[in-house]
Amino acid sequence: MSKEKFNWKGLFINEDLDSKKEDVKKEKPEPHTSTHKFPDATSSVSKFPESTSKTVASDILDTIVEMYESGFESLNKPGYDFYEFFKAIKAVGSNDAQVYKMAMTMAKGVDSSVSKDSLIEQANFYIQEINKVHGQYKSQGNTKKEQILDTQKRKKDTLTKEIAALEKKLLEIQNQVSAKKIELESIDTTMMSEIVEIDQKIMANDMAKTKILETITEVSEGIKNNL
Repeated sequence: MSKEKFNWKGLFINEDLDSKKEDVKKEKPEPHTSTHKFPDATSSVSKFPESTSKTVASDILDTIVEMYESGFESLNKPGYDFYEFFKAIKAVGSNDAQVYKMAMTMAKGVDSSVSKDSLIEQANFYIQEINKVHGQYKSQGNTKKEQILDTQKRKKDTLTKEIAALEKKLLEIQNQVSAKKIELESIDTTMMSEIVEIDQKIMANDMAKTKILETITEVSEGIKNNL
């Protein structure tokens, strides 16, 4: 099969390329610029994880890995460069020297300008851009974490003060309850003393009445009998 018709990248990478994209890929790659960026933090594949757990949940890890892979792909420009070389090596799944040599041979079949130096330079570009994104997301994460911790502290401080105030009120109420109980218990003693005194007065009243009436009656009878 002639070099013009053979899809060298297709040997390693399973992707459908139309004729227009093939023509663009065979052109000399343009130098990378910083105009290619990772997906924005607000996009559907690159939301910053809310979790601060030390053990990363698989779904969160998958989301972030997908974000980096998508960002890596978005940096790729028309033509054959480190991105295509990287995909070719990963497709084979081996880090053997022969794999690299074969991949380089095939890369030159796609673009004769590809070289060891150009691939290393392009790899450094990708590394630099990925590190930038990592730093930005780490900074955003730490900022969000600090905001949450600050909110947590303020809420705890507020609740602690409210609890202390309520406990103070509760202590005051408990003291009032104790005083009322003592007052309740003293009612019987105080009231019974008054009742006893009243009962004695009632009895004395009866006795005094009986005594005076006896005397009056005795005198009245003396009058009847002696006069």
